[in-house]
Amino acid sequence: MIAQLVIFIFLLFILQKIFRKNDSSRLPAGPRSLPLLGNMLDMKRNGHLKLSEWAEQYGPLFTVRIGMTPALVVSDAKLMKELFGHSAATGKFKTITILELAKGSYGVINTEGEIWHEQRQFLIRSLINFGLGKPTMEPWILADVHEAIDWMKKDMDEHGTVEVFKMYKVGVINALSCIVSGERQSKEDQSFCHLVDAMLEAIQYSVKSGLFFLYWLKNIIPEASGYNYLVKTTDDLHDYVEKLFDTHSETFTPGSPRDVIDAYLEQLHNATDPKSSFFGANGKKNAIGAIMEIFEAGLVTTSQTLNWLTLYLTHHPHVQAKLHEEIDRVVGQNRDPSLQDKPKMPYTEAVIQEILRISSVVPLGVLHELVNDIDFHGYLLPKGLLLIPNMYHIHHDKKIWGDAEKFRPERFLNEDESRVIRSDLLVPFQAGKRQCLGEPLAKDVLFLYTAKIYQHFHTLPDPSNPIPNFEYDDGCVLATKPYRVVVKSRC
Repeated sequence: MIAQLVIFIFLLFILQKIFRKNDSSRLPAGPRSLPLLGNMLDMKRNGHLKLSEWAEQYGPLFTVRIGMTPALVVSDAKLMKELFGHSAATGKFKTITILELAKGSYGVINTEGEIWHEQRQFLIRSLINFGLGKPTMEPWILADVHEAIDWMKKDMDEHGTVEVFKMYKVGVINALSCIVSGERQSKEDQSFCHLVDAMLEAIQYSVKSGLFFLYWLKNIIPEASGYNYLVKTTDDLHDYVEKLFDTHSETFTPGSPRDVIDAYLEQLHNATDPKSSFFGANGKKNAIGAIMEIFEAGLVTTSQTLNWLTLYLTHHPHVQAKLHEEIDRVVGQNRDPSLQDKPKMPYTEAVIQEILRISSVVPLGVLHELVNDIDFHGYLLPKGLLLIPNMYHIHHDKKIWGDAEKFRPERFLNEDESRVIRSDLLVPFQAGKRQCLGEPLAKDVLFLYTAKIYQHFHTLPDPSNPIPNFEYDDGCVLATKPYRVVVKSRC
């Protein structure tokens, strides 16, 4: 067994040498790498910080190696938009961790080519038809905020402090569920949240263990690499969504879709072409994969952004005071905030944009692969090249933002703070042909939650732990460390 492993490693080493020789003239320079592992040891912890450091050294385009796989790191917003907007950049990064999320190449995030195009276009239409980016979503979101406020009051009375993240997760799930399944989860029943939490924990660990990129670790150390746990957590989540899908089908009436799941059921019911991605067993797998992706991506990113927002506002009272002043002046205390208030609330919008920038919850975005060779700014980029959007560096580049590590919403306002300045260098939802589908809903949720929570509450540090902790659990997602706050009613 040991001899076979040594031979296997030796062959991989020779193949890497050959591959390097063939592609070395095609790609921009980058840091030196090790055989087999590439630059993985340097990136094992806080890899986004290492990539940001290398961006300062090698410039906006540089090459790293993920194991034996070369990867182009793009650390400039304009170059990222240009490259990721190219049709050749629509390929999907294929790794065991990502494929486990949808149990194969199903859905939207995990597909490419014609299947991806067909699934993506259908999902966009379905999400819009059932409320994405429409005013009809506003009362649903506000209903969840009101429930969250009641829950926070109860938690405050019982414990003297509040863990807001639990409330945010359920609220975001309900915003998504209204569109996807027409169902809501109570604050008491957080079973689905727990499934997503476990899945995220497994993904975070797979990054730290190296499994996320070095897929062959699953065959050597399946337990230590976190592969077994990843399979279990994704199996549990998949089973939950499949059961939701099957239960929905029992009350589905052809021709009268009620939500996104019904839209998929209708499409699967009408599919007669075996080549269609909606046909037969694969059609159902694509539907379930897409639904899982909606919940996985939307819940984790939006709820974590709200969590970071509360943490920063709690420990920046002068910013919170300015936010309160604007909410009181525009909305007052006698009605709910509305999406129609957005144009009159530039400071609230600036706070949200600054949180999206400074937290950079998904520091390296969604990785792509090239589906064919292209020329790009003097380089010949080969088919299969991994593309890494260095979004954390883009949002923390001192040459662009100056005091990049400082929480300062005013950077997104004009001189008299009467108007929001939209920056093309802020790209929290990535860019290009695979840009995040949930951006409109995420923006609406962030605005309504921020405006309503801080219309009602003043948040203060936990007196038992008053020193702010802006450290994070690193991985695919930059998650806050657990914290609690004191909430005081302003009404």
